[in-house]
Amino acid sequence: MRSLVARAAIAVVLVTAASLASAHHSFAMFDQAKQVTIVGKVTEVQWTNPHVWVFLDGAPAGGKKGRWGVEFTSKVHLARRNFTTDMIKPGDNVEITVNPYRDGQSGGRFVAVKLASGEYYCDVGQAAQAFCPGGGK
Repeated sequence: MRSLVARAAIAVVLVTAASLASAHHSFAMFDQAKQVTIVGKVTEVQWTNPHVWVFLDGAPAGGKKGRWGVEFTSKVHLARRNFTTDMIKPGDNVEITVNPYRDGQSGGRFVAVKLASGEYYCDVGQAAQAFCPGGGK
């Protein structure tokens, strides 16, 4: 009986851990059918885990200017693709394309960025192909 209870407890812990990990990687909050390009000035860059965040004051074409928060992938994934901390800094004028939040908040998931240098850096996947054919930087 004691063995059955221990196994049940372990199963509950494993299922809970798996569901939390799955929830962390959900993209449900983003409208992946849409892309919005924000033109503006970087105000803050947070090189943190689990995700890097870039904040900018800007607006999409024809939209209202405001503070936008853009969620990038992790520092490790960016580093593996040669994206370094000096590529985007506060004060840089950039164009960032995102999959916007479904709820209309000013922000979204990173798709591509036109850096102050004029170069493009793109996320992996189909969404970024318009900006970086063949995978980009």
